[in-house]
Amino acid sequence: MKALIVDSSKTYRALLKEFLYGYSIIPEEVTSGAEALKACESNDFGLVCVSMQLSDMLGVELAHQLKSRQSNAFIIILSSETEQGKLDKMHTADINAVCQKMDITELKKTLAHISEGELVVCESSGHVLYVEDHLTLANMTMEILAQMGLTVEHFTSADESIEAFANNHYDLVLLDIILPGDRDGIDVIQAIRARSDEKKSIPILAISSISNSYERIRALKVGANDFITKPVLQAELAVRVKNLIDTRHLYQQVILQKKELEKIAMTDQLTGLFNRYYLHLAIRKSLSQVKRHAHPLSLIMIDLDKFKYINDNFGHEQGDDVLLKVAGVLQKNCRLEDTAVRLGGDEFLLVLPNCSKQEAIQKAEMIRALIKQLNVNHDEVNISGSFGVSSTEQDVFDYKALFNLADKAAYQAKSSGGNAVRPKP
Repeated sequence: MKALIVDSSKTYRALLKEFLYGYSIIPEEVTSGAEALKACESNDFGLVCVSMQLSDMLGVELAHQLKSRQSNAFIIILSSETEQGKLDKMHTADINAVCQKMDITELKKTLAHISEGELVVCESSGHVLYVEDHLTLANMTMEILAQMGLTVEHFTSADESIEAFANNHYDLVLLDIILPGDRDGIDVIQAIRARSDEKKSIPILAISSISNSYERIRALKVGANDFITKPVLQAELAVRVKNLIDTRHLYQQVILQKKELEKIAMTDQLTGLFNRYYLHLAIRKSLSQVKRHAHPLSLIMIDLDKFKYINDNFGHEQGDDVLLKVAGVLQKNCRLEDTAVRLGGDEFLLVLPNCSKQEAIQKAEMIRALIKQLNVNHDEVNISGSFGVSSTEQDVFDYKALFNLADKAAYQAKSSGGNAVRPKP
């Protein structure tokens, strides 16, 4: 459908033109009644949007003349009047609808009716931070975003938007480069990209009425992901917004998958405890901090007693149940900074930063007692463990040497009959 916009305001013509594109309506624009009549001589318009106040005549007068030339045209009068009674009086036989200029909802319903369809946008989901000081444009844009399924928070200044960004989660930042006050859209982009957290990667779509290349390059250089020039075509805005948000969601999925793969690579699949691979990465960092801050670090080696006997006589399923229950004891009795590791088979290791040797021995004794109290699915299965403790307080700061000391102490505990801690508390 072809449409004719008749309005003396360049800004409003641009906004209405953008809005019509969203309904697959192709608009042409003129500024006066005389120009409108001339345009109708060579074109058939299915829709005519006429401002009530024109430079050379009233909109109702133009509507009467247009209707005599294009009887099938749907004519909408756009008025700045806010009182419904006065708007109703504008209706004549030549006028199909009267809409308040600032009432986007009513205009949308009218356009959806005559175009026999809903707003043409791309469906998406997410939370948008929108920064725009031109309220008419902001209202139209928010209507587009809402139709897409997006939630929007709108601000008119750089300072407000920067504060909101710091306190909330967003999937996209949509902002005008030219803003009132001491800081503009470029400052907002720089503030976001200067962050040290995950929020610094949120996609940014910059908008500006300045179409020169320098402005676009400047916005992109400081961190905008895309740039669009006013007046914005609604369909173009919808596509660009959807592309950026979809890319954001895909990036988040990749990050989650990466974390899941890292978890799989660094954890024991049966017990959920960390494995040897993670231990080798973590212990270096822990020992480095010990040297830097002069805090002790202790290891507790745990070797379950007669575990082969349990597997051989009661089956591997029963053996797995024992391992899971022991792992549960270790997890419940670890601090946030502690690391519980399944070395393999029936061997476990606890890495305890900022823990003295005596404190580690006491912890080992507590865990030994808890493991001894565990109940499993078979009455004849008794669980116990042999514990060996080592510490940097023994003047040993090499992991392999620390490990060997703990392993040797656990062997001594097992050789003495098991269910014991070495050295003794």
